[in-house]
Amino acid sequence: MANYTERVQTVLTKEQYERLTELAEQEQKPLSVMIREAVEERYFVKIDQQKRQAALANLLALDAPVADWPQMEAEIEQGMLDE
Repeated sequence: MANYTERVQTVLTKEQYERLTELAEQEQKPLSVMIREAVEERYFVKIDQQKRQAALANLLALDAPVADWPQMEAEIEQGMLDE
């Protein structure tokens, strides 16, 4: 389980607060969990996706030689034996 150590304070309109607490009740979750999930989904998922896409682009840019799997597996195994 995550160890929450940092506190953030915000101010909502009465309508926002009421709508959010209603959703929290419907989902049977604390309001704090709802807010953390919303932040995670809205911001961090997108950032993580962008990082993965950049990593993939970097790998593809290497233009490394690729053989069929049996050959590559044999080369990996041979490399481990040579160490």
